[in-house]
Amino acid sequence: MKQLLASLTLTLIAIVTTGCSSSNGAAPGDVLLFSTDYGLGLINGATNGPDSHAADVDDAYAVTLALDGNLDIQGIVTLFGNDKAKPSHESAYRGLSALGYTKDILALGAQGFLDAEAVQFDPPGEELPPFCINDGVQLMKDVLDRNASDTVTLFALGPFTDIACLLRAYPDSFNKLKQIIGLVGSGDGKPVLQGIDVVDFNFAMDPTALGLVIQQEQVPFVAIMFEVSQFGTLTNDVIETWASSGTPEQQYYGQATQQHAAYWDAIFTETDGQALFDAHTVYYFLNPQLYDCADHRVATAIVGGYPDTSASTTKNFFTVTASPVTPPEGATVYTGSVRGCSGFVDADSVDSLEETVQASIRRY
Repeated sequence: MKQLLASLTLTLIAIVTTGCSSSNGAAPGDVLLFSTDYGLGLINGATNGPDSHAADVDDAYAVTLALDGNLDIQGIVTLFGNDKAKPSHESAYRGLSALGYTKDILALGAQGFLDAEAVQFDPPGEELPPFCINDGVQLMKDVLDRNASDTVTLFALGPFTDIACLLRAYPDSFNKLKQIIGLVGSGDGKPVLQGIDVVDFNFAMDPTALGLVIQQEQVPFVAIMFEVSQFGTLTNDVIETWASSGTPEQQYYGQATQQHAAYWDAIFTETDGQALFDAHTVYYFLNPQLYDCADHRVATAIVGGYPDTSASTTKNFFTVTASPVTPPEGATVYTGSVRGCSGFVDADSVDSLEETVQASIRRY
């Protein structure tokens, strides 16, 4: 009997332990890298400098989701996009410091878009490393080189400039990636929110960089598409409660979010608060079963010209479709095969996303 009871006890322990270890989609040994145009608390200089409104803050909540999941973040590279690269770096430093996070994982990335081809000279002279290499690209290489292949997931929350540079400068390191999860793409390349045309920002700020990344065939690419990323909001009542009466950590995040949430609400009047776009990337990583995804989608980057600093060109489109699209004449076209996620499996998943993001701040 004692032997039977002992066996049953061990079985129950095994069941409980297994349940705990499978509480999210992360596998043992998973390592995370972020490439992000982090903008929490930046109240001017948005869209890489020329705009006076607050920079977007959704990148910050992707990071807090990863922190809440006790995931092994080994690098956060900040680059231009929502703001310029150096203010973005300071924003990330402040956002992490406000939570008491002191691990040295930040590095400064690209300050402008990637050259379509590696820079060359005539006469050539001695061979030079690609000019796109910076501290952020070097950090990504170092993280990949010290970890086993297929353990590092790279979250693309901003322009793909540094990721494309990593591919160009250090292909062997790049090929060690387990996957890239990026917030990018839509079915027709022309995302619309509440009847208003919006920019596929992470593509539009450096269209060639994304094109170079999707056409490589070694590292799997997951596109969290606009059709699903538009859902999920950090509501104003939550933001205001944090800002006015929360813990010091909650007050920081509430106050640092308020100005962009107000800017967003003034344009998209059906919205109540801050859209959670980039947070979807980490939420998918933790809960892939909640997303409606399809493998072997055709990703097409159509590059007809470089954008201005507001990414307002109408010549560049990025589509994720079941079959190839016909590009316009004269455009440069990059294609690749990706996993495209365009919806949730049920309506409750939106509520779950919102609650999980809130919980990632409430715990402080």
